[in-house]
Amino acid sequence: MLGVLLICALVCFPLFLILIEFFQPVTEGWQQLTQKDPGGLLAELGLPEEIPEVTKLYERGQSTFIMLLGVGTCSTVLGVSLAWIVSMWDFPMRKLLSFLLVLPLAIPSYILATAYKLITIDTKNEVAVWAKENHSLELMQDIDQVWNYILAIFVLTVGFYPYIYLAARTAFSTLSSAYLESARMLGESTFTAFHKIALRLARPAIVGGLLLVMLETLNEFGAMKILGINTLTTEIFYAWTNLDDISAAMRLAGCMMVIVFIILLLEIILRGGKRYDASRSASTEFAGKKAGALGSTVFLLIGITVFSLAFILPFWKITSLACCALTESRISDFSAEIMSSLLLAAKASAFITVVSLFVAYSHRLVPHWIMQVVLKICNLGYAIPGAILGLTLITWSGFFSQSAMGYKTVEFIFYGSSIGIVLAYMIRFLVAGLNPIESGLKNIRNSLDEASRIMGSNSFVTFFKVHLPMLKYSISAGVLILFIDILKELPLTLIMNHETLATRTYSLFAMEERYATGSIPALILILTGVSGIAILQFFFRNLKH
Repeated sequence: MLGVLLICALVCFPLFLILIEFFQPVTEGWQQLTQKDPGGLLAELGLPEEIPEVTKLYERGQSTFIMLLGVGTCSTVLGVSLAWIVSMWDFPMRKLLSFLLVLPLAIPSYILATAYKLITIDTKNEVAVWAKENHSLELMQDIDQVWNYILAIFVLTVGFYPYIYLAARTAFSTLSSAYLESARMLGESTFTAFHKIALRLARPAIVGGLLLVMLETLNEFGAMKILGINTLTTEIFYAWTNLDDISAAMRLAGCMMVIVFIILLLEIILRGGKRYDASRSASTEFAGKKAGALGSTVFLLIGITVFSLAFILPFWKITSLACCALTESRISDFSAEIMSSLLLAAKASAFITVVSLFVAYSHRLVPHWIMQVVLKICNLGYAIPGAILGLTLITWSGFFSQSAMGYKTVEFIFYGSSIGIVLAYMIRFLVAGLNPIESGLKNIRNSLDEASRIMGSNSFVTFFKVHLPMLKYSISAGVLILFIDILKELPLTLIMNHETLATRTYSLFAMEERYATGSIPALILILTGVSGIAILQFFFRNLKH
């Protein structure tokens, strides 16, 4: 239990550092963010009309709120609608469509943003020129800003809707057919039965998926930077890199964590504190109502359209650019980044899996309420945006390195090895490794533990001889999820200054604007993600059978 408490303390440590920062003196960078006219310079120069109406912090908070509201709403509508189609109706190619609609998760959001920026750039320029020539420069600027917001919301929606789609599809597909058949016998239509029964029973799962979407949107940096949207996350990087003011960046991190806690509170409120009881009997699972020829055609068209916009179109753009770049560049030019990414993802995935096994098995051995609380706190690590996590760890390393011995230790952990970044990944992605293993352990009957003890085996032997072999699919699924997530992670890797495929792709796209060359590592990331999702689908089918 002591080891689990240590892991819990490590997860809470970034929050503790952020809290301490608010008791420190205010810096000039923070004044620039929170004051309309820092130092009264514009007033002294006699330029009161140049003083902005709102502070920079307010603008960044407003942009963040617009993105959270837009992406959260659109992802929920799209994800739930697609899950309803796939789960509630039986039509040709339904299983294939169900798999294809998950594939957009394989494309990192910063790659999606780049692809759609290039696809829509000509149309955007034509609209901007028309607005300037026929109206005014101010209208052109307004259109440009609105365009960026709409494109950013669209990109993150098609990139993140699978979180809600997967949660809702699982909830809908495991509903007992008795509920829906009873509704039909009472004269209710399929849509009414869906709205009054299925949607309410699936509400906790949908809210859980929405929580992931909101947290990913808040964490987003690459897509926002590429599309020109300034949020709190992009401002953290600006304060740290451009202003060289780590104190202002930490205070911004504190503002973001307030938003995170509000989102977590909203999740609890949306769940309503209610318990939803639904039969899960395999013999009565709802197989879907048979769709007619017209319905099947409409459903297929909807699914194929979403899949084309979310995956085919950006994949085609990146592939075509990569093919053009291969005439001058080679895949071997990125061999260092490929090896670095694969090794880092493999080491971090293995370490997080071991930690997850330790935490989950400790909870099984000591099912005390304290362990329940500790588990909840461990899951909080995913709620800490990558930029904040990296920033707090760098701040801590700066404090610790002030002594001679501390300097050598920090130099080795954060710059001479991958220990620092692996620890950071562990804090952020522990929940991704913990959930599959926890679910797997819950499916193992306690009677097996008792039988092992009767035969004279202790808990350690029981774990290796009984639990570990039965957890092979759960562990494999967890490792694969971790590997894909770590491979795609950008803000945390960028702020910890590690060269990977993700950081190299972002650098070529956003900093150097070498889109063709950047498409080569981007395509590698996409194909790796697609392969991982296909393997995960295979694992889950084996688990069902």
